[in-house]
Amino acid sequence: MMNFIQQKRIVALSRFVLLVFAGIASQCAYAKWDEERDMTTNGKEELVYYYKTNEQGQKLVLDKYVKRLIFIRPDRLYKRSIKQIKIDGVVVDVNSDPFSRYPEQTAIVFENKDEVLKKLFLAKKIEFNVFYGRDEALSVFQIK
Repeated sequence: MMNFIQQKRIVALSRFVLLVFAGIASQCAYAKWDEERDMTTNGKEELVYYYKTNEQGQKLVLDKYVKRLIFIRPDRLYKRSIKQIKIDGVVVDVNSDPFSRYPEQTAIVFENKDEVLKKLFLAKKIEFNVFYGRDEALSVFQIK
């Protein structure tokens, strides 16, 4: 039979585990991305992409397979660059590369891919400046 101290430890440990689980669950529930499913070209594997759309009709796709973001903005100004993004107010340096076949799409890549992807998936707000030559536009995505 367990003594009183062992019982208190078990109760305290179970409360701690419950708090940690509740914290993780609430964070995952708050950081909700929409899902989009696609089949591979051979039709054998289903891929899941996460995305958000903002009020301006811009779309941000989290590509966990290639470990990048894809910014989609249908407009006539296809030459755009993105050098920094802010994830919940923290600046992350990035490189951007427009797709040649899909000019409205721009790939955003970062150095520490795994760490940044984790931050993006749990982010509440993602914002970045998009440069069109010398002109600049702010894009903000709220994740709820």
